[in-house]
Amino acid sequence: MKKLYFTLIALSAVFIGNAQMLTPTVISSTGAYSSNANGSLSYTVGEMTMVETFSANGNILTQGFQQPNDFPTAILDMTKDDFGAFAVYPNPAVDNIWFGMELPEAGKVSVGIFDIIGQKVADVYNGNYNNGKIVEQTNVSLLAAGQYFLTMTFTSDKDAKTHITTKKFQVIN
Repeated sequence: MKKLYFTLIALSAVFIGNAQMLTPTVISSTGAYSSNANGSLSYTVGEMTMVETFSANGNILTQGFQQPNDFPTAILDMTKDDFGAFAVYPNPAVDNIWFGMELPEAGKVSVGIFDIIGQKVADVYNGNYNNGKIVEQTNVSLLAAGQYFLTMTFTSDKDAKTHITTKKFQVIN
């Protein structure tokens, strides 16, 4: 029984300890978080003007949209179709998109962004694929607001066949 209590206390301490190691970032349609030697400033549109942010000894106390990090984990849960998996997140996007892929065999992969009339705007990934999930981030903040296509072209090492998958996403500014 003592071992059970000790184990529960140890697990609780690990979770509590990890909860205290969060670096806040702002996730909202507009706003910012910054810090320097004099302190930190955090705001998001939609907060009431009477809400204060307090900070002392590197700790921040605020009401609003503070999140521990802005790396999406949902993209790792990609659903496979007839030929592997390819996903883009978030949609719509403001600053960055993450795209992920998991393919059934080895080959060469290239990913590009195309505008609504089919012109290539950017090459965002070129490489060889062996196995496992690949997740990459790319900045889309310089793109004009509108709809775009993220296209993955995969050429198999096994039979040299080419497979093309396209996902539509929107950029909002």
